[in-house]
Amino acid sequence: MRLAADAPTPDWDSFEFAFECADLEVRSYYDTVTGEVCVTGPFEDDPGERERIDADPGRYLEIDRLPLREQFQWMERFALEEVGDGRLRERLLRALGGRGSFRRFKDALLADPQERERWFVYHASALRQAIEQWFAERDLAVGAAPPWTRVAD
Repeated sequence: MRLAADAPTPDWDSFEFAFECADLEVRSYYDTVTGEVCVTGPFEDDPGERERIDADPGRYLEIDRLPLREQFQWMERFALEEVGDGRLRERLLRALGGRGSFRRFKDALLADPQERERWFVYHASALRQAIEQWFAERDLAVGAAPPWTRVAD
């Protein structure tokens, strides 16, 4: 991800939401001029949003949802590489088999609040890396680094 003083600063929180939005009727777009994330779909805040995007398609880049396969791989890697308790690791890996695996994985973590919290940190880190990669793949400059990359004074 490149930094440039004249580039917009993305709305990082909205970008995270766009990447994870599971509603198939919702589409999210990055406004390359303002850094805003525009959302279209049945529950649009601004009914003119779709028209603005269609009127200037070069300005807006669609933000694809994070593929379920990639999210599944995060869960698998977490279980295999991060979980020290062998019994919990096996429960998590079993949970990943078949339909409903996302729910079963999260349910299996309920028994261990400390590991559950570690999962949320791991997931947030993987999500943020995917967002940074999205910008890098498109060679898009940003006006400010995401808040999660800032170093404390």
